[in-house]
Amino acid sequence: MTASPPVSVRMLVVTLMASMLVVSFNQTVLNTALPTVIAELGGLDRIGWIVAAFVLTATLSMPLAGALADVVDRKRLLLGASVVFGAGTLLGASSWNLDVLIIARLAQGIGGGAVMVLTQTIMAAAVPSRERAKYAGAFGSVWAVATISGVLIGGWLTDGPGWRWVFWGTLPLLVMALALSARYIAASGPGSSRVAPDIGGMLLLCIGTTALVTAASGSLSAEWSWFLGVIAAATCFALLPAERRAEQPVLPGILFRSRTFVLATAAGMICSGVASFVVLSYLPSFAQMVLGLSALQAGLLLLPMILTTVIASALTGFAVSRTGRYILIPTVGAGAVAAGLVLLGTLGADTTPMRLALSAALLGAGIGTNVLLLTLLAQNALPAHNVGVATAANNFFRQAGATMGISLVGVAFAGRLQDTLAAALDRRGIAAQDDLPLATVSPDRLALLDPQLRSAIAEAYAAALSPLFLALVPLAVAAMVMIALLERHPLAE
Repeated sequence: MTASPPVSVRMLVVTLMASMLVVSFNQTVLNTALPTVIAELGGLDRIGWIVAAFVLTATLSMPLAGALADVVDRKRLLLGASVVFGAGTLLGASSWNLDVLIIARLAQGIGGGAVMVLTQTIMAAAVPSRERAKYAGAFGSVWAVATISGVLIGGWLTDGPGWRWVFWGTLPLLVMALALSARYIAASGPGSSRVAPDIGGMLLLCIGTTALVTAASGSLSAEWSWFLGVIAAATCFALLPAERRAEQPVLPGILFRSRTFVLATAAGMICSGVASFVVLSYLPSFAQMVLGLSALQAGLLLLPMILTTVIASALTGFAVSRTGRYILIPTVGAGAVAAGLVLLGTLGADTTPMRLALSAALLGAGIGTNVLLLTLLAQNALPAHNVGVATAANNFFRQAGATMGISLVGVAFAGRLQDTLAAALDRRGIAAQDDLPLATVSPDRLALLDPQLRSAIAEAYAAALSPLFLALVPLAVAAMVMIALLERHPLAE
């Protein structure tokens, strides 16, 4: 039996979990508040950027934080990133228009992305892999509770004191996390005699990722989308020689020469990136527009998903720490993700809330088995002095996958919705209403519509969204195969 860890390690774990909790919570907390935010601030044409702004800058800041974490003091980096996140949070609470809110989310993402990487990097440097597997379950539980309950708490705040309390309520938690970090994280010595940040690689990564996400957002004409797609491809090709020449590259070649790193990162990108964030982004809207629930009720439907994710994550961590075996459980978990997506893909206008909740719960159990375990395996496959860039790259690709998944599903959903609505209206003999654009129908307004029209909108929403969950099933099956093909590296003692 493993001996109890010293108090310093326990407090380190609590401290890092507190920082991760604050940041992870803010990735999803505004999802259920979006209709209310737009009603107050305007800017319906830029609604997607409220979510995408955070994810985009978080994705971009991760490689920079990872590269710096290998060569400078990680404690100071974490404190600085937390302060940047706090500045964005304060700006978000006082936003007077949508542009300011988007800028606030950009700032939150910059600090938040760095915090997510640094918490995992500091943990990896302090605790051996096998012992860390036990804590990976706890970290996975925190990530799951924060991201999924963000939808629930966001709905409660929106229906109650108002959406701005999403930001005001974060500030005391952030101050507490900063105090714990200052007290319980030890300063780390420099890992290199000089810091030579890969400015060229960072710029290319920034340009390429931004171009790709913007091209996939559906907010531009086809010509501009293709143009930006070409730019994204060109920067990817330019990044290869740039990284070979860089002294301290943000994406060093050693990462991609490791089969375990590549497969674990790709599988994690699919399961805890694309699948989880797409479902968390669109399932609350399904519950409100199809089932007629309030924002709070839509969030409550995700409670079973929270519980199964937490339980699966904790049990996985303890099992891997005790046995040292780590292939079977996440493989089965990826299968559960696929099964959950199949069930969500068969939801219709006559779906009951219980069926939706149970389908999401199965998906959550699958996500819990690999949410942070696959990051641990990616770290374990590389030398200790590369743990920072390995952690950053793993998180970068997971966040990039989530961003692309949200954008592409959003474009496909918007394209299908008008067609499914026209068909639903036609079946009921209802003429299309030009003065009722579907994009402006909030859940509150939906309840006031004629029952026949309300039924048509619910049917159209379900018919447009559910098949897109089914389209993700092959990706989850591919993740199962990737995990099964992982090399068996003993976890470091």
